[in-house]
Amino acid sequence: MAHPLYIAFVWHMHQPYYRDLVSGECLMPWVRLHATKDYVDMLKRLEPFPALHQTFNFVPSLLDQLEEYLPPASRTDRFLELSSKAAAHLSEQEQRFILQWFFLANIERMIRPYPRYHDLLAKRGLHVREADWPSLQKRFHTQDYRDLQVWFNLTWIDPWLRRQDPELAKLEAKGSQFTEAEKLQVLEQHLRLISQVIPAYRAAAARGQIELCSSPYYHPILPLLCDIRAAHVALPHLALPQVPFRHPEDAHWHLQEGMSRHQAAFGALPSGIWPPEGSVSEEVLRLALESNVRWIATDEEILWRTLKIPRSPSLLYRPHRFSRKGRDLAIVFRDRELSDLIGFVYSQWDPQIAVTDFLKRLDETHQQFRTASQPALVSIVLDGENAWESYPNDGHEFLTLLYQSLARDGRFRCVTVSEFLQQYPLGHAESLPELSSGSWIDGNFATWIGHPEKNAAWERLAHARESLSSVGEGDPSLRKAWRCLRIAEGSDWMWWFGDTHFSAQAEEFDRLFRTHLSHGYELAGLPVPEALKTPIKRLPIQISYDPTGLIHPTIDGYETSYYEWLYAGRLDLRQQYSAIQRSAQCLRSIYHGFDRTHHYFRIDLDLSQLARLSSWVIDLILSHDLHVQITQEASGVRAHVLPHRAAAVSCVLGRILEVSIPRELLGLEQGERLRLALALMEGREVRERYPSQGSFELMASTVDVEAQSWLVF
Repeated sequence: MAHPLYIAFVWHMHQPYYRDLVSGECLMPWVRLHATKDYVDMLKRLEPFPALHQTFNFVPSLLDQLEEYLPPASRTDRFLELSSKAAAHLSEQEQRFILQWFFLANIERMIRPYPRYHDLLAKRGLHVREADWPSLQKRFHTQDYRDLQVWFNLTWIDPWLRRQDPELAKLEAKGSQFTEAEKLQVLEQHLRLISQVIPAYRAAAARGQIELCSSPYYHPILPLLCDIRAAHVALPHLALPQVPFRHPEDAHWHLQEGMSRHQAAFGALPSGIWPPEGSVSEEVLRLALESNVRWIATDEEILWRTLKIPRSPSLLYRPHRFSRKGRDLAIVFRDRELSDLIGFVYSQWDPQIAVTDFLKRLDETHQQFRTASQPALVSIVLDGENAWESYPNDGHEFLTLLYQSLARDGRFRCVTVSEFLQQYPLGHAESLPELSSGSWIDGNFATWIGHPEKNAAWERLAHARESLSSVGEGDPSLRKAWRCLRIAEGSDWMWWFGDTHFSAQAEEFDRLFRTHLSHGYELAGLPVPEALKTPIKRLPIQISYDPTGLIHPTIDGYETSYYEWLYAGRLDLRQQYSAIQRSAQCLRSIYHGFDRTHHYFRIDLDLSQLARLSSWVIDLILSHDLHVQITQEASGVRAHVLPHRAAAVSCVLGRILEVSIPRELLGLEQGERLRLALALMEGREVRERYPSQGSFELMASTVDVEAQSWLVF
């Protein structure tokens, strides 16, 4: 008899603990915004397909933060406070905060589709220098601020959900000129959606369509809590912090307290856990056994590193037994390719093509196992929140088509992890050998340790842990001090240190990590170390930006609209690139971008300084030793291409210099970056050159720019 292919979707819901435990202040809005855009919506999309069963993972500290928005706590966040305030009463500082942060959304999917929101972004610009804020704020009037307050909060409500609500649908259609009363309607809907999250998932679990699993309380990297030397299993030469951290008892606390918190929210203990970032080790699994966990999920790379044999579908697509001291734990290993296709790739595809491709891949696996003695289980584990910002309509068409296809196709059966284990117990399967330590990212821990900034954070954490230990843990009056330390043990703080990830709010993550540790000292009656008063993150001055969209400027020497260069990349030539002569700098910045036929450059100049030169040439030195020289002539400016070739290069000097170069002239291969240097010549003398040696490397691929849609500040 042919088996169906069993598929276990596990959607991971997680946000770090943003709230200051002492003041109650919360400067980041992400728990609220993902509640309005993702948590309720993910369940609503599944409900019409009762035969499809899935697993949802909620991190306990996320549950805490959701409930803190609701009575009796009724706490807020900084973004919600400034959204609620009447636009006419905003101070200049509050206006700047709104202009700076209320465009934190995916440009292509969440801003561009809405003309008024897009107009406000164009009016502000993508990249704002510190010195520009006072003049920029004068462009905006009270109605602009109010419309921005509304659109930021409206676009973070799932588009399908808001169109089911007549009042919100009416506001979306209205588009602008919102009133204060209409703004409050949007914010009230935020709180209504937050209030639905936990009851809706509890009800779905009760009717059997979903399984709810959990994670350790504040989402720590468990193997590193147990012993940071676990990082050397995959990367033996990784630089580790000078101060050791070995506290398996902390890992045990996060596991036990996390399961208790899950039970309080959903009425039952979880059977399974997703360890934060899929991070596992031999010691962590032993702790999971002691906590009566029945199953755990991690990445397939851990399986191959553990078994040390060639990759095999027959080993990947089944649960494995981890047996120690007479206790058994089932481990499922996520199919990395299928999980990452949904998480990172299909958002750029037409939904129908993406679903067809996904089903084709599933069918290939089904063909391998349809007559096997044991049916196959494909585990697809991924973030249930962040991926959808990159999809059209928050992924609604993709998920609906996917669920429709799976529901009507007899080859596939979607189950929870526990359902599969109950139907097909592990039996007497051989236990795994000693488990390799690692995470879902390349099977190692380099994302969280090894970089000087990450190691510095671990050392501050270790010192705080040692200091709290000196005053004891059992005293009830120290409970909040220890809670601050547990929060700082979360994975997200280390994620943002170093140079592997960028966040517009990196400074706030740094500050909040140090605040949690500082409160631990203060609440224990201990002096706060000086090291916690200085940032760990060494933020570079942002002097260059890649393009964030295709551009189509009019080559007339003027910025004819806010939109013209909005999505261009920019190099600020005034900050750190050395020039041969800086006392009278003529060239200030260069914007660069392209469409499918041309590359465009805009050079901002100090025209008064330029006028002092007897004659001048601006030389664009491009890939493959191509020079486009812009020469001053009586009638304006003219472009000369060296070595000489026929090409329709356009250039106009007005308040700015704009240049258009056909793509074929550059001779770039697919995926090749454009090399650019820029020189200002007076006669034979080079007066300014950027960079002083070598060249910049600029994004030149339409594929790359269309995939990059988040604002960079």
